[in-house]
Amino acid sequence: METLNSITQKIRDATQRAERKSPPVLIAVSKFQPIEKMIELYEQGQRDFGENYVQELVSKSQAFREKGLNDVRFHFIGKLQSNKVKSLLPEVYAIHSIDSIRLLREVEKRAMERAQRIEVFFQINIDEEESKAGFLSSDLPDLCEGVKDLRSVVPAGLMAIPDPSKDPVHAFERMSELSQTYGPKLGMGLSMGMSGDYEVAIQKGSTAIRIGTALFGERTN
Repeated sequence: METLNSITQKIRDATQRAERKSPPVLIAVSKFQPIEKMIELYEQGQRDFGENYVQELVSKSQAFREKGLNDVRFHFIGKLQSNKVKSLLPEVYAIHSIDSIRLLREVEKRAMERAQRIEVFFQINIDEEESKAGFLSSDLPDLCEGVKDLRSVVPAGLMAIPDPSKDPVHAFERMSELSQTYGPKLGMGLSMGMSGDYEVAIQKGSTAIRIGTALFGERTN
C-alpha cells in the first residue's frame, strides 16, 4: 500500500520518461472500500473514483453529496447490464466498459431521456480471451459506423485489461496502434493500466489509469 503522493510522483516520473506533456487521470478503484477511506483520499486531493457495481457507485455518490462533496467524478469500470443503465446515469461521470452495440444504444437512449451528455470508453478484448467481454479489433470498423449518429453519448476512447498471465507490453502497444487508427471516430483516450502495470501503460500512451490495491491495500472481500 502506498500513499497518494508517492503514486502521483511515480505517475509524474513515468510521464516525464515517456516525454509526454500531461499525465493520465488517476482513477482510484474503490470497489468494496468504505466511504471513510475514500474521503481520506478526497481530502488529499483525489477526485476520480472507479466502481465495478452500479448499486455501490450510486450509494457512494449519494453519500458524498450528503456530505456536501459535490465535485467527485465516479467512473464505472465493471460489467454493465442494460437494465442498470437508467439508475447509473444520474451518478456517473464516465463509463469505461461499453462492450456491445446493444449496450451503447441503451446508454444513448437513457442519456437522451435525461438530456445528459455521457463519456464512454469502448472495452477491447485485446488478447481475445474467451472468458472476457469486449470488442475484438476486427469489430472496430463496424463500431465506427455505429457511433456516427450518437447525440448524447460522447466517444472518449478505448479501454482494455490485458490477460494477467501475459506480459502487458504487447497488449498496450496494440491498444496504442488501435487508438491511432480508430481514435478519430471512437475517441483518442486510452483507459489502461492498473496497480501492477500502470507505469508501462503510461509509456504506451494511457490517458486514464485505474489503481486500487496500491492505494487501498488488499481487499478482504
